Amino acid sequence: MSVANALRRRPSGFTLIELLVVISIIGILIALLLPAVQSARAAAQRMQCTNNLKQMGIAMHAYATANRECFPVGGAGAVKHALFTAMLPYIEQQALYNRLNLKGNPQSETLKYTLINVYVCPSYPFNPVVKGHATSYKNGALTTYQAVGGSIRNAGETITTSSFGNFPKNGLFSWNAVRRFKDATDGLSNTFAMGEFIHRDAKGGDMSDVPGNVRGWIMGSNDTDASYTFKVLQHPLNAKIDRVADGIAYNHLPMGSYHTGGGNFLMGDASVHWIGNSIDFTTYRSLATCSGREVASLPQ
Repeated sequence: MSVANALRRRPSGFTLIELLVVISIIGILIALLLPAVQSARAAAQRMQCTNNLKQMGIAMHAYATANRECFPVGGAGAVKHALFTAMLPYIEQQALYNRLNLKGNPQSETLKYTLINVYVCPSYPFNPVVKGHATSYKNGALTTYQAVGGSIRNAGETITTSSFGNFPKNGLFSWNAVRRFKDATDGLSNTFAMGEFIHRDAKGGDMSDVPGNVRGWIMGSNDTDASYTFKVLQHPLNAKIDRVADGIAYNHLPMGSYHTGGGNFLMGDASVHWIGNSIDFTTYRSLATCSGREVASLPQ
């Protein structure tokens, strides 16, 4: 048999060994690329989250400009519209705002299921619209952000008592209290205005299931004075707690995010900064107050 005939009769295609080698190489490449893809996705989500907070910061300032330099109220009373409703006209949601019954019960609004993308961090891994929950005030389109209502430092600050956790009046947002630019005597650039919030019990508690303690943007509170729009910073960022077992008041639940290592925070001057879990706790609480007279600045 000639060499030419032998070559013509050689089987075409891959042998089993060659195929296995190719599959192995592809598997190795995927394994090498996957972390990079995940990292890129996480970075993009964090950037979009930063942009969400920036838009809300601009909205807060636009509201203040139209209302004698007053920020929107944090909580306006039991079962009433509050902060996130007030910001709607300033995040290109004027039409939705006009359709709401601002004097009615937000729980009865069918518009509560309207998803506002700016109000949800893209890293939130669950459905941001809750329907059919047995507890009516848990239904609606969620917000994964909360304003910051100061911190109780036991330094002579004025306190509003609540069975869901007392409110100080040293933050940019509080219960039935309006803050003006001039009230931020610590400086707007040194005061938290808003941060990420996604609390679910970390140890199998009553609030471990989705959505945990995350509530709809339309609700300012439930039928008492549990704030759905702002939190008092009494616990570290991303603290792993169980609300009931650890005796944590609802209004004092920790801020947190689904980003790795920290969370994004909006400052009173509308700038947005990354805050790591390792931030000094005293500094963290000092940044929560707008008039606490502490010497605190953002960590570098």
